[in-house]
Amino acid sequence: MRQLVALVAVAVYAWWAVGLTPYTTGSAVAVVGAGVTAMVARRQPQRPPPPPPPPPEPKRGTGAWLALAGVTAAWQLASFVQSPRDDHPTISSITNGLLDDHPTRAAAFTLWLLAARSLARR
Repeated sequence: MRQLVALVAVAVYAWWAVGLTPYTTGSAVAVVGAGVTAMVARRQPQRPPPPPPPPPEPKRGTGAWLALAGVTAAWQLASFVQSPRDDHPTISSITNGLLDDHPTRAAAFTLWLLAARSLARR
């Protein structure tokens, strides 16, 4: 029940936050503040924590993720300097069309906060 209440609270906050005027100090504080809060919020352990694991070894596939990030960054930069935007879309111009309405933006913001919390708990 507690998790459901927390999820509803996050969704209500997301609904409010995406309704703020974009590119203002208030909207920036709402987004960054919520992201930081989501990353530091976690349950208190019920029992003593286990001993820390040994440092992780580099995982296979890291190079593939780095290559994908590099290709994405190069595509974004190339699309940004070319025009018209319809012929050379950037990632943000593509997502702007997908996140055009308020409910979809609020849902995406809620998922972003849940992902931040999940990543911070690892």
